[in-house]
Amino acid sequence: MANRYQPISHSMYIDLGGPMKFGLLGRTLGHSFSPRIHSALGNTNYELFEREPSQLQEFFADPELQGINITIPYKVNALEACDVVDPRAERIGCVNTMVRKDGKWHGYNTDYDGFVFTLQHAGIDVAGKECIILGDGASSATVHVALEDLGAKNIVHLSRKTAPFYGDAPNYYETAQIIINCTPIGMYPHNPANLIDITQFSKLEGVVDLIYNPRRTILLLQAEMMEIPHCDGLPFLVAQGVEAANHFQGQSFGTKEIEQILRDMRREKENIILIGMPGVGKTTVGKALGEEMGRTCIDVDQELEKEIGDISTYITEQGEPAFREKEAEMIAKLGTQTGLIISTGGGCVTVPKNFAHLRQNGRIYQLTQPVENLSTSGRVLSSGGIERLRELEATRTPMYESFAQCIVEHNRNAPETVAAILEDFETNLL
Repeated sequence: MANRYQPISHSMYIDLGGPMKFGLLGRTLGHSFSPRIHSALGNTNYELFEREPSQLQEFFADPELQGINITIPYKVNALEACDVVDPRAERIGCVNTMVRKDGKWHGYNTDYDGFVFTLQHAGIDVAGKECIILGDGASSATVHVALEDLGAKNIVHLSRKTAPFYGDAPNYYETAQIIINCTPIGMYPHNPANLIDITQFSKLEGVVDLIYNPRRTILLLQAEMMEIPHCDGLPFLVAQGVEAANHFQGQSFGTKEIEQILRDMRREKENIILIGMPGVGKTTVGKALGEEMGRTCIDVDQELEKEIGDISTYITEQGEPAFREKEAEMIAKLGTQTGLIISTGGGCVTVPKNFAHLRQNGRIYQLTQPVENLSTSGRVLSSGGIERLRELEATRTPMYESFAQCIVEHNRNAPETVAAILEDFETNLL
């Protein structure tokens, strides 16, 4: 499998045209990235098909259908509907890609390819390792077979239904080396949430979460904190989609296409978060970034004022703790969204839970400049002049640095600061 994903030299996409239909089959699809992936590969005839179980027989009989991807809960139904099943898909026990050839449905499991690519993308080697899979659904079956083929030493499934259960995780604190989440726990809109605390695992070497919204679940934020190789589910989704496109279009798309689509989607979805001292210029830089990138810029303080009125007045009357709770609620709401520029209040870093809400879909930039240059106009928490600002700086600087992935010196030159942020943003998309 390692040699399957190599850059290819051509980029010739075939013209599908005609009445042929392609798409994704599921029960409740909502917003799916699959049409975007297939459109990028030249297939614009890709639709979303929401169907109830009673409609499946009629759906599979549609003569215009040429290729289908299948998601929850129909991957086993898809296998049963196929006339010919690829041996690997049969071994896994489910199908997520169907192609009509000579009037017959052929079934494949391209999730396998997606998972193998994800491990390679993250630099995670499972050979000879003890691996824990969270969940017992179709995706976990696919992951299990792939881990076997890649030489994993011991594969343990934790689930709610059968032993060992999620509560048995402590039994593996001293032995587990790889953890893969195949459950929807922590997925939007129920984020942040997690099944187990991975910080207790002493030999952990790699973490994969097949969830891609948010980009960073609690599981992955913990792995990031532990400096362990980790990956979300977007590379999995894109790679399996590209492999499905090979079946649909008779092409040989590979790593080159996967990484280009992945980079484009990361660029579009990843938030840019600005933090820093009050008066450092976050709002100004945020607006300039929004104009440069064609993005919506949201100022947390301005959004809060729509709800609670003047912030200084609110803090004076209700107290800072009450304000911080309102601020945290707003950050939690904004943090679930994607593709934004978010300018935060200077004190948001004093509430630790704000980090997960901001980082889950964004890269956090701390803006700095000398305290003497900071504006204190209209800021009740900055009143007291330069000495008060120095006290705030001494207290908050370690907090800012613990939140930020990048620190940018802002010298009241917005174009220069924007250029520095964008250069870092592009470099760290993948």
